[in-house]
Amino acid sequence: MEKKFELTEETQIIIGGYVTLHRIRALKDFHDVKKGDLGGWIEKEENLSHEGNCWIYDNACVMNNAQVFDNARMFDNARMYGNASMYGNTQMHENAKMSGNACMRDNAQMCGFSRMFGNSQMSDNAQMHQYALMFDNAQMYGDAQMYGNTRVFDNAQVGGDVRISGDVCIAGNGIISKFKDIVWFSNVCSKNDTLTIYKAKEGIEVTHDQFQGTDIEFLNAVKEKHGSDSKLCKEYSILIEMACSRILD
Repeated sequence: MEKKFELTEETQIIIGGYVTLHRIRALKDFHDVKKGDLGGWIEKEENLSHEGNCWIYDNACVMNNAQVFDNARMFDNARMYGNASMYGNTQMHENAKMSGNACMRDNAQMCGFSRMFGNSQMSDNAQMHQYALMFDNAQMYGDAQMYGNTRVFDNAQVGGDVRISGDVCIAGNGIISKFKDIVWFSNVCSKNDTLTIYKAKEGIEVTHDQFQGTDIEFLNAVKEKHGSDSKLCKEYSILIEMACSRILD
């Protein structure tokens, strides 16, 4: 196999002085890279495949056992570490980060300060923007997009052509495949938190502040804490009824 890059003597030490990264230099022309072009930073040759058009640009970094294959590309200050992997036509931009066993494939993209870790997976044409966060065993696929401070974790799945933004939180066994599968209300309660209500494998689930569970469990918790006749309980009941009417229609 003909090598397409080499590790230069230009190095930087990161993570408390424990990891030394080498700037890469192209040994041949491919895609938009010319022989002699300097790329980003890797810890070892195994971090970047010599096959395909994959490349690490700018100040992007790949370290530990993380790997970039196929036509995957990293730009700006993006970082990969742990056992994370990118392949297909995936792209990472700006300050996006991947770690753990996170995996990107197909045409998925990460931008902004978005992060993936744990065993999370992103595939197809899915995109994460701004401060979106995905971890545990969460999955994104299809043409789904996440913006803002959206969080997806546990075993939740987001697919279809759904666009989710704001401070939305999807956890548990949530399965979002179309717009009507999720409803969220901002500035709820005295903490001005976001109340997220969404379709799950079985019934409806809710996240709010530190709570994650079914809609019935949530209302029971509110009744126990604030009383069934409280204004807050009545407001939550109305919001959940509205959301369920849309989701279960």
